[in-house]
Amino acid sequence: MWQAVESSIQTFNKNRQPNLSSKKTASPSHPISRPTCSITELMKKTNFSKEEIRHLYRTFKQDSPSGQVSKERFVSIFTTLFPTGECYRYSVFLFKNIDRSNTNIIRFEDLITTYSLLIHGSIEDRLGWIFDLYDINKDGIITRMELFQLIASIFQLILPVGKLNYTPIINTIEQRTDELIHAWDIHENGFICKEDFIQYCLQNETIMRSMNKLKSGICL
Repeated sequence: MWQAVESSIQTFNKNRQPNLSSKKTASPSHPISRPTCSITELMKKTNFSKEEIRHLYRTFKQDSPSGQVSKERFVSIFTTLFPTGECYRYSVFLFKNIDRSNTNIIRFEDLITTYSLLIHGSIEDRLGWIFDLYDINKDGIITRMELFQLIASIFQLILPVGKLNYTPIINTIEQRTDELIHAWDIHENGFICKEDFIQYCLQNETIMRSMNKLKSGICL
C-alpha cells in the first residue's frame, strides 16, 4: 500500500514535466492570471533559486497559458499519464490537496509551494502532505471510508477501466484498507489522526527508505 504514497509524489513529479499535452490559448472566459508574489517573495517562500522558479514557471505556462489550471484541465493532463486507467477520482483528490485555498483552480503559487514542500520540507512536512491527501474532506482525520476511496482510486489508475468492479479486486481493496486502519489507528479510535500517522511512518524503516528515495528522485 505504500505504493499509494509513492504515487502521490511521483505523479506530482510527472505532472510537472513539459510537453504533456498540446498548447492551448487562454479563452476569454479564463483571463490570463499572473503570480501575485514577486520572484523575490517566491524565492523566500519556497527556497528555490531565481533560475529554478523561472524554469518551473515556463513549464507551467507551457501547459497552462492562462496561468491557472481548472479541475477539468488538471484531470485531462493527468489522463495522459495513465491512459489505460481511470484517473478522475485520484486526480480530483490530488487537485484538492494542491488547491489549499479552495478556489477550484491551481495557480503557479499553489503548485510551486507544493513542490517546495515535497523537495525542501522535512520528513514530517512531507508525511503531513501525504496525510492530507488521504484526508479527503480535510477535517484533520482519516476515516475508513476515506482510506478505502483513496486506495480504490489508486487501483483505478493502474487497472484497465472496468476491472475495479470485479469482486476479487474489491476484496483486495477492503483487505488493504483494514490492514492500514489497524496499523495507523494507534489508539484504536476508529479513525486516523495526523499525529498517529506521522508517528507510525517515522518508526517504519521501509517507509523512511521510500521517503528518502522519493525525495532524491524529485529534481528540477
